[in-house]
Amino acid sequence: MTISTPHVLVHEYVSGGGWLEPNLPNGLVAEGLAMLRGVLADFRAWGGARITTTRDYRLTNVSLPADHVIDLGPPDHYAVLEKLAGQCEAALIIAPESDGILASLSALMVSNGARLLGSSAGSVAAAADKWACHQLFCQAGLPTPETDCVDADGARKAASNIGFPLVIKPVDGVSCEGIGLVPDVPSLHAALEKSRYADRRFLLQRYIEGEHASACLLVSGSGNLCLSINRQFIEIGLPFNYQGSEVPYICDRHQEAVALVERAATLVPGLKGYIGVDILIANEKCYLIEINPRLTTSYIGLRSVVNVNLAQAIWEASIRNILPRKVTLKGRVAFRKEHLI
Repeated sequence: MTISTPHVLVHEYVSGGGWLEPNLPNGLVAEGLAMLRGVLADFRAWGGARITTTRDYRLTNVSLPADHVIDLGPPDHYAVLEKLAGQCEAALIIAPESDGILASLSALMVSNGARLLGSSAGSVAAAADKWACHQLFCQAGLPTPETDCVDADGARKAASNIGFPLVIKPVDGVSCEGIGLVPDVPSLHAALEKSRYADRRFLLQRYIEGEHASACLLVSGSGNLCLSINRQFIEIGLPFNYQGSEVPYICDRHQEAVALVERAATLVPGLKGYIGVDILIANEKCYLIEINPRLTTSYIGLRSVVNVNLAQAIWEASIRNILPRKVTLKGRVAFRKEHLI
């Protein structure tokens, strides 16, 4: 009996035709393309699937290692993805959680017959809500910085209760988008003047000194596995500025960090495939910050030091509920965001 090779759609939102603004954001495009090229190269090296990907019509000079590359733009974005979902057995979506983008695209795939190589739309929506995630961490008794969800009217009282310095951040968002350090009351007032916080609720969180880190995990229906702990290069200020990563990051609290992120990954039902968990490694302990239910920028570094093919591992975890038996990391790689452009 002949078994056909599965047809997989790999779609990266920013570089793949979803960006609505007239001009593409160079930094986000560079990060998106780096992740996309990495996962496409891994699928090609594995050889277990036929791959279709999309490319923004403004990037036709960009080459991508896929069997089929479809050029499109915002006006046709949704309709083309809907059609492709009906033609493919599975889909891997790389998109921001903010504004419900990743959740809606994930739901679109499933409603048109494609299986997700990633988390369900419901779990994406749950993980994207940073306040809901914070509450899950607290309910599970896991360490996380003191946080409050407020609007502009309640911000000063909440800030007084938490104490300065503190961090202000949107309820949803990706990378360091909208996140900033607020050292005092005048800085809080300056932050509140920004349109992002004018008419909506947001988070105020106790600022804790420590090493900003992230974890890369694989999640299946039967469990999860931490692949690496990574250091994040973040310039602290208003706003924060993500500058790159080091993969892996080995520190004295490595085992504590691994146990914490693997526990966090069990709190949101429906997570699957590759996910990221942001943590803070302080002197006294590790703190959970948030869950990222998607491919993260650390994938760029991880794929070059891990002993498994990550595309195949994502397929196995998402479709067959199988995790790698043994994962080892060889070497260490650091990359800077500006070098991706």
